[in-house]
Amino acid sequence: MIKDSFDKVFEALSSEFGDIYARKLGKPGESLRGVILGEHYFLRVESDAALLVTLEEVSDAETRIELIACAAGRGLTDIDYGAHNSFVHAVEDYLKQSGFQVEVENEISYFDRSKQLE
Repeated sequence: MIKDSFDKVFEALSSEFGDIYARKLGKPGESLRGVILGEHYFLRVESDAALLVTLEEVSDAETRIELIACAAGRGLTDIDYGAHNSFVHAVEDYLKQSGFQVEVENEISYFDRSKQLE
């Protein structure tokens, strides 16, 4: 949860991490939603990691975001060497350094369907 307006959070994240895609969804008077897609090259896996950010306007001063990163693995065992985890934490660090108040509600490393949030 980010303690700031949807528009301010969306603009900050889309300008920094939305190098593939960024779109606001919703009409005036409705709760706004947003989707941001980006990628970043990680030398440790010699490949790009993808980042999906979903945003939901909770109130005028609160925005809920969900960060999902996926990194290509390397070698026969397909190890990602923590690249996807690093990408998610880069977003969290960026928000904090930009002056946003960040409240982490839940963190799932090595996401799979059995760990989905309700």
